[in-house]
Amino acid sequence: MSSNTFFVVLALGVALVAAKEDLRSERSVTADNHPYSKLCEKKPDKFICANCKTLVQCVKGQAFTRHCIEDHFCSERTQFGGAVCYPNEPVNCTCVTANTFRVDPYDSQRFFPCKDVGSVPESYKCQDGMVFDEASAQCQTASGLPPCVMAGTFANPSDCTEYYSCISLRSGWLQKSFMCTSDMMYNEQKAACEDPCVYQFVCQQEGRYPDLLNKQNYFECYTFGGVLRQMRYSCPEGYMWEIISPGVGKCVEDHGDRDSDSAFGQCEIPSGFC
Repeated sequence: MSSNTFFVVLALGVALVAAKEDLRSERSVTADNHPYSKLCEKKPDKFICANCKTLVQCVKGQAFTRHCIEDHFCSERTQFGGAVCYPNEPVNCTCVTANTFRVDPYDSQRFFPCKDVGSVPESYKCQDGMVFDEASAQCQTASGLPPCVMAGTFANPSDCTEYYSCISLRSGWLQKSFMCTSDMMYNEQKAACEDPCVYQFVCQQEGRYPDLLNKQNYFECYTFGGVLRQMRYSCPEGYMWEIISPGVGKCVEDHGDRDSDSAFGQCEIPSGFC
């Protein structure tokens, strides 16, 4: 074999070994769709807890999972150099109070109900983009805003000085929050912050008229002593005022589909705000 041929074969051999090493390196990375792949990215080899019942071993960026058996829970312990499935610990993963809901200490998207003290926790998971709130025992968006169900910009019904945008992505929703300046609230009809007090109602003639600041309320305007006066009344809980004709209306069931009929239809205006 000539020296030139030897070097060509040697070069091909080195290239083949390098290609195999690259392939091994690619295979060592957990697939993007693996539910725990993010936990091991750019981290040293170690044992970690994904949630109360799932132990993850990170090896060269790849996640290997193990489900803790029966009364064992994933526990972070220094004597093991990381996480380990351990009997009846940590306490945060067990039922210590009856008739409660507990959030998973490792994953705020997961929670478990406790019917009795010592009952076996059964894990549930909130929708993507939401976390479990123990105080209300409900899944909520991480920001505390209503979850996105359609694209657009909306007022926060519990505090209309705040508004948020919803942008649809392939993986779910991108939600961003914004604040109006002092004494302003977000008007969804105009897609702008403005003073809600300019919508305060003032009687012009007799009849019943809607309260533009609260869809559950309506005004009665009547003449007394030669002066036009007004009184505000409320429809029963779960009902709203519907206009039939100018000065005439009635209370109808509120199904939440007519909020856009008024400037601040779904906003709670604090008492004394205007």
